[in-house]
Amino acid sequence: MDHEDVLTGVGAAGSALSLILIGIRFYARHMSRSGIGWDDWLILLSFFSLIAADTLIIVANSVNPEGADIASNKDPTYEYTEADIEYTKLNYIATIIYYTIVSSTKLSIILMYNRLFSVSTAFRYQVIFMCLLTGAFWIATTITNILSCIPMKYTWINADEDPRYCINYNLYWLGSGIAESVIDFLIIIMPVRVVYRLRMSRGRKIAVVAVFLLGVFVIMSGVVKVILSYIPGSRNPDFSLTALWTTVHVCTGIICACLPVCWPVFVRMSRFRFSSSSSPSWSLKIFSSGSAWSEGSRNRRSSRNQRRASDEIPVSGRTITNAQSADSLRVNDFQTMGPNMHGLGPRFTHSSHGNEDAGYELTIIQSNIGAPDTPTGMPYPYHAYSSLEQRKT
Repeated sequence: MDHEDVLTGVGAAGSALSLILIGIRFYARHMSRSGIGWDDWLILLSFFSLIAADTLIIVANSVNPEGADIASNKDPTYEYTEADIEYTKLNYIATIIYYTIVSSTKLSIILMYNRLFSVSTAFRYQVIFMCLLTGAFWIATTITNILSCIPMKYTWINADEDPRYCINYNLYWLGSGIAESVIDFLIIIMPVRVVYRLRMSRGRKIAVVAVFLLGVFVIMSGVVKVILSYIPGSRNPDFSLTALWTTVHVCTGIICACLPVCWPVFVRMSRFRFSSSSSPSWSLKIFSSGSAWSEGSRNRRSSRNQRRASDEIPVSGRTITNAQSADSLRVNDFQTMGPNMHGLGPRFTHSSHGNEDAGYELTIIQSNIGAPDTPTGMPYPYHAYSSLEQRKT
């Protein structure tokens, strides 16, 4: 199997797996009723850009199977054939698209963090900073790549070795690769501190962090891509190795960006069931997202006519007195928790849905329950409940 066949196979496999996970991601959003956000649209942009770039590379290799070796030659006297020029043009466009793929993937992850972990002003500032940094990287690398040769036609007529027309693309590729790896590292460590401060067991913290640290493989593939493609003393990187590792890098980025969001579906597929007996006054059963709310709605409707009730919900160690409706309980310390629970912030809030006279005294206690009903299905200590039964007296 030659290099072109390997590249085509890796690209097809990576694109197929990315498509599957993106489909599961959107299904998970629908299942958790958390809505489609900018993070989802950005990962979709990244995927379509990946398909466009893969198509260009496949066409380029079919036009000139030796194009990658020709594009890396150091002989300034070599005259490009029509096939060489066609290959270089297509590869030039694919390289520009590359920065759209990786940048939109990074922004998608950052905005996903904002949905999950925006619990403090400091973290929101981190999100803003990383969005600006990633956006600046996207713009700078795209413009630099487009204008790497002036006039632009010198990009595909073997003028890269002439410093009068073109930048040293070998150093540019190295520098942008290092900058990208630094940004990836900063993105990966963003949620670690937030997760560490959550009230959950050490084992659960490690499990949550491990899901997000899967992105380490993205950094590793990016570093390998840069190291193998760099040619000391040359003005061009080794495109024959760059194409393969670039494909691996972008596909793993999309896959890792989708895994946290897809978690509830994986939980549902494994038929995960949880039941709690920490209090004799109520029972809590958490199913995979989407299925538990019908049962919860029936139980809540039956309890609305009670003048007062006292129930324990495993959320955070606080007490809310005289909330107007179980439907309206809003758990804001961490994440949106259900169809009638919205918003983020440091407080619990409530509003009235239905019977204005239905009062509840809700005693909130801490729990380490993992919640498949949350938008990510991660074991957060703050989560929705699927059913609430009246205390039996």
